Amino acid sequence: MQTSCDLVIIGAGAAGLAAARAALAAGLNIELVEAASRIGGRGHTDTTSFPAPFDMGCQWLHAATINPYTAIADRLGIRYRRYDFNYRIHDGTWWLNDQLVAEFSRDLAGFYDRVAQAGNEGKDVPAADFLAQGAPWTPLIRRAYTGYMAAAPEAVSTYDTSRFRFTEEDWPVEDGYGTLIERDGEDLEVNLGCPVKSIDWGEKEIMVGTARGMIFCRAVLITVSIAVLQAERIKFFPLLPDWKQSAIARIEMGHAEKVGLWLKRDVLAGLDPHFAMLNWDGAPTAGFFMRPFERPMATLFTSGDFARDLFAQGADAAIAEAKSLLAKICGADILKEITTAKATSWGTDPWHLGAYSVLKPGGGEARVELAQPVDDRLFFAGEATSSDGFSTAHGAYNSGVAAIDAIKRALA
Repeated sequence: MQTSCDLVIIGAGAAGLAAARAALAAGLNIELVEAASRIGGRGHTDTTSFPAPFDMGCQWLHAATINPYTAIADRLGIRYRRYDFNYRIHDGTWWLNDQLVAEFSRDLAGFYDRVAQAGNEGKDVPAADFLAQGAPWTPLIRRAYTGYMAAAPEAVSTYDTSRFRFTEEDWPVEDGYGTLIERDGEDLEVNLGCPVKSIDWGEKEIMVGTARGMIFCRAVLITVSIAVLQAERIKFFPLLPDWKQSAIARIEMGHAEKVGLWLKRDVLAGLDPHFAMLNWDGAPTAGFFMRPFERPMATLFTSGDFARDLFAQGADAAIAEAKSLLAKICGADILKEITTAKATSWGTDPWHLGAYSVLKPGGGEARVELAQPVDDRLFFAGEATSSDGFSTAHGAYNSGVAAIDAIKRALA
């Protein structure tokens, strides 16, 4: 590892990897440091626990036709599926008919439209303000929104929903989104297992303190999660200015976790891959992705406070809950078919501390402010800095490329 360079990039997730490639193309001398023992950040594919790849983190090519990873997947030969996003709804006793599912879908779309309209009109208020109180589908809409945003509608600003660039294309990556990100960055030189402890930017040269020693540089690009910034895992000397600290405080870290369950045989053969939603009194903010890629598998997706609290108890508790919920919607006999189970742990992962970012109600332009450099020396990227692609790998990727454009101008 060099002791002096133009730019230190902190974090080798989607943002850091994209930034590193753009910086090298611009002729910058860089060091890319990553606290974890692997690259990819919140894009990570487990290739050993099951007979097929299992994405622990991001899984879908959101906004696929404008997502840079779609073209990268094509170039690398990484397979993805152009699925329609199909729902089934279980009421605790049986599956609802197609007419009721269509009715829910219309009401859900109407809720998103109301939230988006409010945000477009400049109303920075909780998305929950636009739930239809007392309407039959409202509890399920609340759970569905929490599942998508990783936080309950009371905790999410209308700005997030209104500004996300949604193309109605969510294509799951068959070979693993994490594999895609890692393959795209495998030729880059990364200092793994090298957490950054401090950034001293008070002198002419910036001093970046890492677990392997000090690096002197002209600029730093920080791509760590919003939760890591809030936990002050990196110490800044001097402190970040008040406006930057305010931006960090107005964004929250949402929670989303999974449990993968592999079955001996395809007991749901004949059904297309679909998302099974839970709709009974007291149902958790959770649902199952059933038969992904026609595999004999069910993946429990959880979100919000439910995900945070359940997975904080450990993998065994999460797996037990997943099995209990699967038995409720598919019958107890399905438990005999489960051969392998694997739970994620993003909330307790010290390098991430959660799933992805959420703009708090009243948060205003916090994402824009988070992306703004400090003194043209400290730069920030990552999904939390993206107003129209937050929570996604492609939002992080684009933010990394944009940051290098700014850094090139600053260093010139």
